[in-house]
Amino acid sequence: MKFTTTLFGLFTSQALAVNMYSAPNAEKECGALGVAKWDLDTLPADTDVSELRKCKEHPLSLKIHSRNPDATKVNVLQKRKCTSSKGKPRVGCDKHWCWQNCGSPREVEWGAWCWSAHKSGTGDWMACNSVSDCPSDDSYCAKGDCNQCGCGC
Repeated sequence: MKFTTTLFGLFTSQALAVNMYSAPNAEKECGALGVAKWDLDTLPADTDVSELRKCKEHPLSLKIHSRNPDATKVNVLQKRKCTSSKGKPRVGCDKHWCWQNCGSPREVEWGAWCWSAHKSGTGDWMACNSVSDCPSDDSYCAKGDCNQCGCGC
């Protein structure tokens, strides 16, 4: 009975184990942005871990939130704010970082948006010099465990 219980416990602990990854030495490089932690079991099997984003938060998250027109305090992480996108560009290059409206047509109308990232949202944050450098496809919305990831407000 003890052997069966031990064996069952071993299998259960293996089944509950999460296959997490963080880039080596990322803590020093990322500093206050934090280190991204990736659950490899939720990523496509052919994911190259060397191409996963190292830093958890977006570089602008430590400054005035550039897409929040009501932000008045410096060095405060602001909640993303939705403002109607009617008659406005749906993709942009803000302080050299790509963003895009995303989601269903209704969400786009409400102004839901995301920061863009390479490698279908899991890679480095997408830098830009102009709006023509930025994608409009939702697949580029940042994914991961960061506060600024995903499509929303």
